[in-house]
Amino acid sequence: MTPDVLATVVRVQAANENPLYAMLLGGNRILKAKAEKVEWYTTQPASRRTAINNPADNYTDVTTTLAVDDGSMFMIGDTVIAEASGEIMLVTAKPATNSITVSRGIGGVAAADASVEDNAYLMNIGNAHGEGAGSPDTSAAQKVQAYNYLQTFRQAVEISGRMERVETLTEDEKAFQRAEAFKEVTRDIEHALIFGARNNSLADADGKKVTTMGGLREMVTTHVTNQGGAMTHDEFIAWCESVFDTGSATKTLFAGPTLLTTIHSFYDAKVRHNTTVTNVGLRIQAIDTPHGTLNLVPHKGLRGAYAGDGIAVDTENLKLRPTEKNGGGRLQLKENTQEKGQDSKREEIFAEHTLDFGAEQNHAQLRGVTAAA
Repeated sequence: MTPDVLATVVRVQAANENPLYAMLLGGNRILKAKAEKVEWYTTQPASRRTAINNPADNYTDVTTTLAVDDGSMFMIGDTVIAEASGEIMLVTAKPATNSITVSRGIGGVAAADASVEDNAYLMNIGNAHGEGAGSPDTSAAQKVQAYNYLQTFRQAVEISGRMERVETLTEDEKAFQRAEAFKEVTRDIEHALIFGARNNSLADADGKKVTTMGGLREMVTTHVTNQGGAMTHDEFIAWCESVFDTGSATKTLFAGPTLLTTIHSFYDAKVRHNTTVTNVGLRIQAIDTPHGTLNLVPHKGLRGAYAGDGIAVDTENLKLRPTEKNGGGRLQLKENTQEKGQDSKREEIFAEHTLDFGAEQNHAQLRGVTAAA
């Protein structure tokens, strides 16, 4: 039984039990892993907003040198809008790390004290170059390294020689045991994709090295909302704003039953649900929010203490990273693994891979929703 056949079984027959794993396989979101520690680089979207940092709060409408939380986002010639007043400024000197020098009130809105109060926000709205000016200052995108560790998944099946030789009135025993082992391994993989902890310093009972991959609950850290109670529709929409802050305009929310019930109570009478069947055998309901489209997928692993939780993922930023050499780490059946001369047949369901979560800020979490408020 080849990895391609097993992948088809997962995405068609086992998708409801393992929706994230099925989506990765069905979307061919697979890239080989070359090492135990799988590394990749992402780029952080450049921020365009920073705040005035002047605790004395003594800036006025004529102040032109401004302390800010982050001056690195500005260059000479940048135009800046003060969000509190609408005043436009022009950066006139090379910014320091935490300050900028500006010309005030260059547009139709006059310079104002409110523009530069402590913690007032400034937003970079673009650069204006002088006629015949020389080359501008250089800027460079910042690369961010991310990583995860490989994890090995194994489940063995052993049938005695006699069990293979006798006839049965029911299904073949080896086929039954093989199917159950397959279910266990795919559940293990699915739970690791969600709940796994990243670690490379473990050992098993025999002292063999063990590495584990980090799942989305651990790896997604930027956009995490701990609701811890009932949620209003307005609060849900505010959370959706963070979901679509970066990344794609369509994302998939793997949700526990309490969270799904809460969301449906918001939308049953307001927005028509578009129900489709995807190429991975999943029934998906899509809701349109003001910030993007959210595909809702029930997740059976999010039960009990996690019933009010959900993880919104940008599937274009996720990859399964299996090993490749010596048979590879894609889900597979290894046959005849019994010792030589043994009167039994032993098989093993095997997989070895990690989760490449891309830029973690393109995903989001919602935790602890108990009901609709």
